[in-house]
Amino acid sequence: MGLDELADGQGARTAGDAGWQASRYNIMAAVPDTGMTAIYNTYRRTCGEYTPVEMFLLSVVEELDENHPILERFARRGIIANFDEREAFVLQRRLECAGTHAGAVEITICPTLACNFECPYCFATLGKGKMRPEIQDDVVSLTARMLAAAHAEKLVITWFGGEPLLATDVIESLSPRLIQVAEENGCAYEAWIFTNGYLLSEDVVDLLQRCQVDRVHIPLDGVGATNDTTRRLVGGGPTYSRIVDNLALLKPPMKTLIRANVHEGNVGEIDELKQAVIAKSKEAGTKLRFYAASLVDVSPADELDSPMADYAFHGIDVALRPESRHVLVGKDHACVGQNLWMVAIDDKGLLYKCGGKLCGQSEFAYGTARDWDPTNPLATASNPDMLSRFLNTASPSPDDACYGCEWLPLCGGGCPQLRLFGKPECPAYRNDPEAFVLAMHGRIRK
Repeated sequence: MGLDELADGQGARTAGDAGWQASRYNIMAAVPDTGMTAIYNTYRRTCGEYTPVEMFLLSVVEELDENHPILERFARRGIIANFDEREAFVLQRRLECAGTHAGAVEITICPTLACNFECPYCFATLGKGKMRPEIQDDVVSLTARMLAAAHAEKLVITWFGGEPLLATDVIESLSPRLIQVAEENGCAYEAWIFTNGYLLSEDVVDLLQRCQVDRVHIPLDGVGATNDTTRRLVGGGPTYSRIVDNLALLKPPMKTLIRANVHEGNVGEIDELKQAVIAKSKEAGTKLRFYAASLVDVSPADELDSPMADYAFHGIDVALRPESRHVLVGKDHACVGQNLWMVAIDDKGLLYKCGGKLCGQSEFAYGTARDWDPTNPLATASNPDMLSRFLNTASPSPDDACYGCEWLPLCGGGCPQLRLFGKPECPAYRNDPEAFVLAMHGRIRK
């Protein structure tokens, strides 16, 4: 049977008549030494391999009979669609702005913006005070308003900074009140802390456990002196050995997440760092997970021949090697900047849509914990334009280049803060689609 016969249909209507067409989000790469083609679909996040005959059928899919059996396989993988995927994606993102993610209200609290480190890439050099009792009252009141308005099922608190362990008294004071608010609203309670790890001690860990903080996120910039070059004490001084030793304090049920900040100066040490922290975890019996994410603020790796490209495609925190079985791409939901029910609060009680870069810079605040009401979000905002601008980044239109890009479902248009106040940054793998597809294909063959 010839290829023309495979493509011929017998029914009255073609697949094109029924609305089927090749997905706009297919990215392809030839699988070396096989004659097969790998297709990764960025909308559905599927990857499969296809024979030359199947590739021909895909190329003429609109001419096939609407009942052709290949359509079911193509549709299951998302490489053909009978709807406008781009418009569906934009709608999904807008819905994510208004709705809670997994039924949760998520609040990032900076009890202080002071820090005992002076990392050259960090924003948190903005203050020395900590959250006053009256501001804590406002935080509790805002939390109650948000839970009630959202009909939330869960409250997620993230302690951030600065270095939040410089304000353990605030954590100890606020936590039982937030837990009580969650209980009064019939919500589960979950709490994280982002800390540099230097101030951890048995007493601090006991306090965190009493406050139901059971997930600890610690960044490292490399092994030994490499880490100490950037993650250094105020005034200078090493930190690596003490941080790694402190990991042993984080016994189950606490969970530890180590983020390796990858840049061109440490990319060669990331595997060594991973092995070091895993060895410490096994020795101490802790529950630890490791991931790598590029730190573009330290040493951007924009060139294709950069050593960074061998380890981390930056822009949306993708840890990727062709032999890796763990590839993290895209986002499962809108970030803080794009969701009404996610807020960041600084030590002055100001509200932000970006906790990672803007907290503490009052010109970027959109409201206050005392006054803002999510049931009337713009009227109660002190800077409604700031809130609107962030929420509207959920859709990258009218940016035509971004709106028409095949990578859009993975990056979602990139970081909202960069889109609004910096330079929008595309994921680096956009420049090497074949390597990306083959890396994803490598996962399905293992």
